[in-house]
Amino acid sequence: MVLPICDVCLKSGILCPGCGKKFKNGEVTQTELDIAKIIFKLGDGKIGFNRAIDRGDAVIIITDKNQVGQIIGKGGKIVRAITKEIGKKVRVVGDGSDLKSVSSDLIAPARISGINIVYGRDGQEKYKIRVMREDARRIPGKPEQLNAIIKLLTGKETIIVLDDQ
Repeated sequence: MVLPICDVCLKSGILCPGCGKKFKNGEVTQTELDIAKIIFKLGDGKIGFNRAIDRGDAVIIITDKNQVGQIIGKGGKIVRAITKEIGKKVRVVGDGSDLKSVSSDLIAPARISGINIVYGRDGQEKYKIRVMREDARRIPGKPEQLNAIIKLLTGKETIIVLDDQ
């Protein structure tokens, strides 16, 4: 599977010249390196991810859509191990996903009741993500942070609101 550094470096714990250059140039971050080591060990080299984004108190792992469940692991085993090792909350998102998929992955375990397009006076498009009011305490983070992450991943401006339905 695809990891930011090669299998040889993950097995030996020493970066080869190619991976060392990636690390020096900033193509691979320390967070991605740490996550790759954990995933390689727990996934027996069969699980991979494309990149990881460190947002201060949380890390978003971006992987292929079909790999999301494998990175989370059975009962959340792999995500818990990554969280314990790096000391930050971890969210896993499918690469190239649409707004609804990215939002669902980031806001889970809270449930999304709908997504609406809202047009501003200047004609700017925003997306209102409605979360069920009873799930308000289950939203994993501040709405402003989640909106910023969604914009980073999809390029779309969002507003997370609580729905009364």
